[in-house]
Amino acid sequence: MQRSGAGLVITWRWFSLKYIFLTVFVLFWDGFLIFWYSMALRSDDWLPILFPIIHVAVGVGLTYSVLAGYLNKTRIQVTPRSLEIEHGPLPWPGKRLEASYVKQLYCKERIQHSRNSTSYSYELRAVTHDGGDRKLLKGLEEAEQALYLEQEIEKFLRIEDRPIRGELER
Repeated sequence: MQRSGAGLVITWRWFSLKYIFLTVFVLFWDGFLIFWYSMALRSDDWLPILFPIIHVAVGVGLTYSVLAGYLNKTRIQVTPRSLEIEHGPLPWPGKRLEASYVKQLYCKERIQHSRNSTSYSYELRAVTHDGGDRKLLKGLEEAEQALYLEQEIEKFLRIEDRPIRGELER
């Protein structure tokens, strides 16, 4: 975190151990598709070529996500005028809000259940002066990280922390 009179900048890398597992998965997924197409392209039949098109799209998306996990950083830049969230170097959607538009920041816990486990992730959200509720960041792995971002940005923008219904407990 860097703080100056003109602004606040918070940066972190995306990489975590989950990307190692995802790398292995993507290598098998993409490897199978390469094998499939090496066989299908030898055939005169179009069905084996068209059948896995959706799987190819999933493979491209997964591969891009894994590469972003290894390479990308998130950069939050807060000035008295704006709150900007950028991800890169690989392009990924970000957010930009006028600072005066932000009434309150809060964190929300997301719980995802599967057959064998439960996983938690956290969001940083903004309540706007017009009553809107905007998701600024999602997929944060630690509650402490989300709460830290909320606290530091509110402190910089001089927003008094007020309770929001449904927010993550401190």
